Amino acid sequence: MTTPIRGWTLPLLVALALAATGISLMLTSYHLTQGKDPWALFRLACNADEGGCADVLASPWAIGPGGIPTAAYGAVYFGALALWYLAVGRPRGRNRRWQAVPLGLNLAGALFSAFLLSVMLGGLHEICWWCTLTHLINFVLLFLAWRMWREAGGEEDWPPGRLGFAGILLMIAWAALCMQWLMVSAAQKTAREASDYARTFYEDTDLQRYLQQRQAASAVPIRPDDPVRGNPSAPHTAVVFSDFQCPACRGFAELFEKQVLPAMGDRLRIVYKHFPLEPECNPVVQRTVHEQACEAADAAEAARAIGGSDAFWRMHDRLFANQDGLGQAPWPKLAQEAGLDPARFSGLMASRAFRDRIREDADLGRQLRIDHTPTIFLDGRKMEEWQRLDVWQALTK
Repeated sequence: MTTPIRGWTLPLLVALALAATGISLMLTSYHLTQGKDPWALFRLACNADEGGCADVLASPWAIGPGGIPTAAYGAVYFGALALWYLAVGRPRGRNRRWQAVPLGLNLAGALFSAFLLSVMLGGLHEICWWCTLTHLINFVLLFLAWRMWREAGGEEDWPPGRLGFAGILLMIAWAALCMQWLMVSAAQKTAREASDYARTFYEDTDLQRYLQQRQAASAVPIRPDDPVRGNPSAPHTAVVFSDFQCPACRGFAELFEKQVLPAMGDRLRIVYKHFPLEPECNPVVQRTVHEQACEAADAAEAARAIGGSDAFWRMHDRLFANQDGLGQAPWPKLAQEAGLDPARFSGLMASRAFRDRIREDADLGRQLRIDHTPTIFLDGRKMEEWQRLDVWQALTK
């Protein structure tokens, strides 16, 4: 004859299920943080850095379907059992059939616990004590649930059908909430990893140099009369494809003149190529991004035709310095500031004599698959992190 079930059984079921839920959440947190920030409670039975817990939680069995930690499924499972017993209580009388819901779930969970224990002992030969505790709790829960089933007859019917269905819906809602939390946590983890990778990529100049050297060098032809700033016979050459109305291009020009070129000394020179973002002189682009980009390129070329490379760079600097006012067509004023004959300059501007040259640069940019400005090629290889002086120094060692 079975000993009658005692009044503390239901509270014990709830307490054990909640305890196992908490442990499972702790193990899930360990997995999501990759062991970097374990709970203080975790260290009471496990070493966060090595040993059985670390080995078990790093094994393939610690990951379930969908890349979700096995412990997270455990938190959903134990939490659902706790919610059932809290909401529905102890089924009895003719309605004890509702006990089949937690009992069936518990039986499946206990079988899985037995399987995972066999994996730890027979496959991994390591023990995670917190994992083991959840499995032992699972077996106790099954025993208590079975006792509750056996002794639920001959009493007042409970629960009402609506409460039974409500208990099932509550379990489903708990599972959905947990899955949502896991998705958010996984997204945050991915974002952190991406941020860490980006920070490493950004800060590691040796990595920048390695990646730069892995690129195949492209042939970037330079005309004898292309504008050059810096030592004409420097061992390193930077070719910039630029647009005088592009704010980032102005930022590059200022960085190069004030920081890069002084730091590099005679080791680096820069060659300017046109890539105005306006279809009138650059058929590579489909729509006008900068309305005065072609006229600004004309102005720079007119200066070069009058005074060579030095005059080009004087006009280059004034075009960028007056970038916000280029819509007012201040070309004669800029020519005068650059020390050029305004009348001759205006005549060259009006002739559009340099459009073929500008289109040649743009066509070269198309061949090099340029899709934005500025685009910089250092010794034939495209630079990604041109904003940092230490990268320039690392790439020109």
